[in-house]
Amino acid sequence: MTEQQPLIQFTDNQVWHNKHLNVSANVARLYEAWNRWGDRSRPQQDGWQPGLRALQHIVRTAEASGKRVRGLGGGWSLSEAAVAPDFLVDTKQLNNLVIGLAPAFLDPSFQGEPRHLVFAQCGVSIMELNTELAARALALSTSGASNGQTICGAISTGTHGSAHAFGAMQDCVVGIHIVAEGGRHYWVERASQPVVGLAFSEFLGAELVRDTNLFEAALVSFGSFGLIHAVLLVCEPIYTLEMHIRRYDYDQVRSALSTLDVRSLDLPEGPTVPFHFEVVLNPYRTRAGEAGAFVRFIYKRPFTPVPDIPGDTVVTSPGDDVMGLIGTLSDAVPHLIPAALDNFLPQQFKPTTDPIRGSHGQIFGATEVRGLAMSTEIGVALQDAGAATEAIVAIAHDYAFASPVALRYVKASSATLAFTCFAPITCTIELPAVGSTRTQEAYRRIWAELDRRGIPYTLHWGQCLRADAAFIRQAFGARVDAWLAARRQFLSPAGRRTFANDLLVACGLAD
Repeated sequence: MTEQQPLIQFTDNQVWHNKHLNVSANVARLYEAWNRWGDRSRPQQDGWQPGLRALQHIVRTAEASGKRVRGLGGGWSLSEAAVAPDFLVDTKQLNNLVIGLAPAFLDPSFQGEPRHLVFAQCGVSIMELNTELAARALALSTSGASNGQTICGAISTGTHGSAHAFGAMQDCVVGIHIVAEGGRHYWVERASQPVVGLAFSEFLGAELVRDTNLFEAALVSFGSFGLIHAVLLVCEPIYTLEMHIRRYDYDQVRSALSTLDVRSLDLPEGPTVPFHFEVVLNPYRTRAGEAGAFVRFIYKRPFTPVPDIPGDTVVTSPGDDVMGLIGTLSDAVPHLIPAALDNFLPQQFKPTTDPIRGSHGQIFGATEVRGLAMSTEIGVALQDAGAATEAIVAIAHDYAFASPVALRYVKASSATLAFTCFAPITCTIELPAVGSTRTQEAYRRIWAELDRRGIPYTLHWGQCLRADAAFIRQAFGARVDAWLAARRQFLSPAGRRTFANDLLVACGLAD
C-alpha cells in the first residue's frame, strides 16, 4: 500500500514581512505545511501525522537542494531569529492539540497529573491554547502579553510574563519533538525528568532521547536544532487573575526595582509580592510630583468564571500590546517625544478603582498591531535593575526616543541560552518604540552605556538584538560552549548548516 503524502504548498521568490513590519526577507521558497493529506482529507485519528510528514519532506528537500530552512511560527519575532533567505515554513496550520495523556504513554517514574500534560503541535497559537485549556479547566502557568504567537515560536525565543515565582514560557516544557537532518525525528526529554515512555515515542515514530544537556540547549534555540514539530507542556488547574493599576512618582518605586520589596507601595496584600509585578516608566517624568511610574500588579485567585465582553480586549503587559500601538507615535520631532508619551501612557495604563478579573486567557488577551514598531528587551540580575534603569533614563535625556521603560520579573530559567538566566530572578527591561533609525541608534547607545557602567546583561532573542559573537560570549559565558557542544553532538556539520541562518552566524553560534 502506497504511503499517503502530506499536503504541502509553496510559492517561490517571495518577500516576507513579520507582524511588526521591522523585519523582511527575500525568500527563495515560502512553504505552508498542513495537517491534511495530499487529497486534502484529514486523518480520522492522530491529526498531527500529515504535518509531521510535511516537515520531514521539507527538511529532505532543503538538504537535497543545499538550502537552509527555518520555521516561521506566528511571525511575531522582532529579530531575524526565524529568517533565512532559502526556505521558510509557515507552520500556523499545524495546530493539533491533545490535552491529557493516557497513563500507558507515561514513564513509570512520572509523578505528575496525566491530565495536566498537553501535546501541542508547533503552530498552536497562544489564543488557541488558552481557549482549549480553559474548556478543560486548565491554564498556562505564564505567557507573554499577546496571544498571537505560536507556542513553539514563543518558547524558542524565551517569551515570558512576570511570574517571578515560576519562570518563562519554556519552563512549562517537559518534552520536545524535533525533525532533524534526514527527516529523522526525535522525542527529547531531560534525563533527570522522564515523562513519557517508549510507547509514546513509538506512537509518534520518533527516537527517544533522554539527555538533559541537549534538552536545555534545544529549549531556547530559535530553530537551530531542527524544525520543532511539537512540545509537551505541563499546565495547571484554571485560576482567576485579579489585576490592579496604580500610578506613583519614580522615587516611590525606585527601591522596589532592585529588591521586589513592595512594602512602601501600600498594595492590597502588603509585603506579599504579587503573582505578576511590573513597573512602566516614562523616562522623561522622573521628578517628584510627575507621577511617571505606572505599576500593574496581578494576584492569583481561586477560579471564578468571568463572562467575556464582546469586543473588549483585556491586556496586562507593556509588551506586545503596547508594541502593537506604539508604532502610531512619531519620533520625527525629538523635543515632542516627552509630551507624546505623556498622552500615550495614561491611556494604556489607566489606574483602576476596582480590580479587573479574568482567566489567564482573558487577561492576557488579543493584540492589535498598528504601525511600524521595534523593541529591545534587556535582561539583568534583580540587584542591577535600578542601575540599568538609571542608565536608560540617562540616555533618554541625552538622546530622546519614543519608548516607555517596562520592567518585569522572571524566575531564572534552566534553558542554556535563556536570556532570563540571572538567578534567582531576572529583571527584564523592555523598550518598545517607534520603528525608526532614531530608535536603532537609541538602542545602540543604551547597550554601550550598560557596557560603560559595567552592568552585565543579556537580550531577548525575539527582539532587536546586538548580534555579534563577542557580545553573545560576554553575555552568556560558558553557556555558549555548552550550547554549541549540544548542537554539535546532535547535528552533523551539514545538519548544522541546514538549520542555521545569518543571525546564528553573526552570533557565533552556527559552527
